[in-house]
Amino acid sequence: MGTFLGWSIKRPSNLTKLILFVCASVALMVADSHNDQGTHMMRDAVLRASYPLQELAALPFSAGHDAFKGLRTNARLRRDNARLEALNRRLAVKASQLGALRAELAHMAALLHGSPVPGYRASLARILDVSSGPFSQRLTLDEGARDHVFVGQAVIDGHGVIGQVVSVSPDTSQVMLITDPDSGIPVVSERNGLRAIAFGMGSQDRLKIPYLTVTADIRPGDILASSGLGGVYPPGYPVARVTEVTSNPNLAFLKIRAVPLARLGYHTHVLLLWPRKGPNNRKTGHG
Repeated sequence: MGTFLGWSIKRPSNLTKLILFVCASVALMVADSHNDQGTHMMRDAVLRASYPLQELAALPFSAGHDAFKGLRTNARLRRDNARLEALNRRLAVKASQLGALRAELAHMAALLHGSPVPGYRASLARILDVSSGPFSQRLTLDEGARDHVFVGQAVIDGHGVIGQVVSVSPDTSQVMLITDPDSGIPVVSERNGLRAIAFGMGSQDRLKIPYLTVTADIRPGDILASSGLGGVYPPGYPVARVTEVTSNPNLAFLKIRAVPLARLGYHTHVLLLWPRKGPNNRKTGHG
């Protein structure tokens, strides 16, 4: 109940309100069906006026949808990033393996074709184990007595002399490197024919040349090749390069150091040599 200008006014009931709204709605629909210009203008005005309210009402739902979509996108990006990182690691491993394989193939090609030794037949052997210490410098190969490997057989690579076979089992053999402390190989200077003996020092990058007097004509940079004396190594094959020549007036002999030319610490294959003629040829059955 309310008052207006002194008159008592009774508030309309809910049923009355419903009837009024239904009538207004029907009137608007009838007017709209007749394409009434005023109705269209009123509807457009109402829509424009209520548009900010509609956007405000929809804002929480829109923000929630965008946040959920962002979370899904972020999760997908994290999964894709993890997958790409794993793929990159696998590709890096494969690339490294491919590079190592390419280097090994190039090395084997050099072994087989780059450094032929006249009068000898060569065969590839794979390195199974390496013993590298100050008292022992040795390799274990996958070739043995069944492959006609024999004690005293020369072993080389495409760059120089590696060593000689010192023991043989049916399926494997052991090679003493020229850097082993017990190794001594007769050599000759390619520059002037000076003869000497290169001894191992227990390190893969050092040899010593003792017993040369201070009058010996030897210089840093001289290439020392196998002399063939003793019949173990093929004559004329590279062995070492002289790196240091020191003279002490209180000593009768020069101090001479050299580095092996063979790649002792690289690759996985070496070459075994068989003389094409001679007594060992009958033992091996190859020629």
